Amino acid sequence: MDELLDRLTRLAAEAEQAFDASAAGRSVCALHKRGATTNRLKYCEGRDYAARRLLKAARSATGKERLEQVLNELERKNRAIKSSPILSGADWQASADGVLSLVAEVRILLEEMGEDDRQIEN
Repeated sequence: MDELLDRLTRLAAEAEQAFDASAAGRSVCALHKRGATTNRLKYCEGRDYAARRLLKAARSATGKERLEQVLNELERKNRAIKSSPILSGADWQASADGVLSLVAEVRILLEEMGEDDRQIEN
């Protein structure tokens, strides 16, 4: 589990750096108010959000179960956003794409490490 936590920590740090870079040092709230958000910013924001949620889940007392729950929850909710006619705006779609890309990356990571949902040790 230590290697998994290390890799999730790196993914979270990379996601945060990409998000910060896409905001170019400006406040996200200010960008939203000015209508200056970009698809790239929203994509990075989605990845950052997912990375933080997954890292928190993996660090919990029930890391094995909680990580799988959060992976499934993030995937389910963001697939629903992708197919929603109400949430079809570019910001919503880009954010959902970011979340889903991070979820897919973590699932691949788990497969590569040989630690699928039945084998993750706390």
